[in-house]
Amino acid sequence: MATITVGTNSYATEAELTTYATDRGVTLTGSPDVLLIQAMDWLELQPFKGSKTVATQDLEWPRAGVSVNGTAVDDTTVPDRIKQAQMAAAIQIDGGADLQPVVGQRVLSQSVDGAVSRTFSDKGNQTPVFTKLNALIRDYVTNSGGMSFDVVRA
Repeated sequence: MATITVGTNSYATEAELTTYATDRGVTLTGSPDVLLIQAMDWLELQPFKGSKTVATQDLEWPRAGVSVNGTAVDDTTVPDRIKQAQMAAAIQIDGGADLQPVVGQRVLSQSVDGAVSRTFSDKGNQTPVFTKLNALIRDYVTNSGGMSFDVVRA
C-alpha cells in the first residue's frame, strides 16, 4: 500500500477521493491510495502551462505563470480542477480504463475462414478520448500538438 502525502505524491487525499466518488454514485473497488498514485502517473505527464513555483518541488503544481481567462492562477496553491482531474482519473482507472494505453492501428474487420484476414484503418491509430478529464485540465495545459500562445487584449 502506498502512503498518500499531499504535495509529495498526490493532490488529493484518500478521504477526498472517497467523498468525490460517493457524491457521484460510484463505489470504489480498488484501494484509494493506489488509484490516486496511478492517476498521478497520468496527470503529471500533462503539458501544463507555466513552470513549477519552486524548481525542486515534487509535483507539477503549484505553478507560476499560469493564467485562465486573463486571470493569474495563484502560484501557491493547486487549482480545484487539477485535484478534481486526479480524482476523476482515479475513478476511470478503477472502472478499468487505461489512461496511457499502447495505441495501435484500428481494426476495421477481421474474419476467420481457415485463414485469418484483417483490415486496418488508413485513418490513423485508435485513441481513447477521456472527455471529462480533458475538460477539467483544458485551461491549464498547453496545446502540445502545435504552436500555442496566449493572446491578451490591451
